[in-house]
Amino acid sequence: MKKTLVVMGLTLLAVIVIAACGGESTGAPAYVEPAMEGFTVAETTSELVTESALQTSESESAAQTEAATSFSAGTTTQKAAKSTMQKATAAQIAPAAAPPVTTSTTARPVTAAQTTTATTTQRTTTTTTAPPQTQPPKPVYTEADYAEIIAAVRKYAEAKTAIRFIWNPELRYDGPVGFHDVVNLSLYGKAFVISELKYHCDLTETLALGGNGGVPSTEGHFNVVCFEYQGNVMFVFLYG
Repeated sequence: MKKTLVVMGLTLLAVIVIAACGGESTGAPAYVEPAMEGFTVAETTSELVTESALQTSESESAAQTEAATSFSAGTTTQKAAKSTMQKATAAQIAPAAAPPVTTSTTARPVTAAQTTTATTTQRTTTTTTAPPQTQPPKPVYTEADYAEIIAAVRKYAEAKTAIRFIWNPELRYDGPVGFHDVVNLSLYGKAFVISELKYHCDLTETLALGGNGGVPSTEGHFNVVCFEYQGNVMFVFLYG
């Protein structure tokens, strides 16, 4: 802005000088610049430049002042807002004040219910025990039972027709005789003993006919005896 004013002033001065010189060469009346009340062109131009520069400086200063004022006001507003936010945040974070703890100096009376020790109630389970299963008493066998067993097996053997079974009471369990097994009357009962002794008679028959490695023969002696062993009555079919 300052440079423009200076250039305009110099241009105006050059125009005036050229006009003055032209008037003298053609004989035309010279152009006389009207008096400016005691001021020359140079002074007028300088004053114009100075006044314009002052106005420009004053405008720039005013703009800078206004900007500084706006910036200061904005900074103050931001600081105030930040302070308000910090106070609100501190109010939210701060824990609630704990209620004052009052200590009572008066001892409470202890009641009997408080001094009683709690007892654990034990549940009693009633177990129903099944009555013991009683074993039926073992039958007591007599000589008549022994005789019935012997008679039934003897009759069965003597009825065989493949070979002849001869009753021989001289055969003893502790003698030179043969037998298949002994049967416990006290453990198995009378019916089982009779059935088992008949089976032994069949095995003896098979041997007499030459089966199972036996020696063939047409007859054989046999006997049925009983004896006691460890408190049990035992029966055996003897052959020889």
